[in-house]
Amino acid sequence: MEAEPRERMARHILLKTELRKFQSEKMRNLLDYLILRLLKDQPMHGYGILSAVRDRYGYYATSSVVYPLLSTFEGKKYVKSRLEVRDGKARKVYSITSEGRAILDFEEAFLKHLMNLADPKARERK
Repeated sequence: MEAEPRERMARHILLKTELRKFQSEKMRNLLDYLILRLLKDQPMHGYGILSAVRDRYGYYATSSVVYPLLSTFEGKKYVKSRLEVRDGKARKVYSITSEGRAILDFEEAFLKHLMNLADPKARERK
């Protein structure tokens, strides 16, 4: 009898670990959307983006992922940056471009479409 509660506890811990991994993977896949969404609200520097992703979405993105993504966005003209000096420190401040807004609009429409596909009641309401 004693082994059964331990096995249940072990399965519960394993499930929580797997769910955290699943959530982390999904958030990583949505990181481009999350960054553009943040920049739609206001221009931000890289560390501000890292902090906002953590605080607003609960995802601990690393700088080794975010900065290359911002560089890619600049190359694709989704964001632009300007150098800002504050307290003697220079940092890049990123803002979304019209191309970035178009991509964000597409992503938001696509996510809504996916949610409607997943919710049969939403399809019936149309």
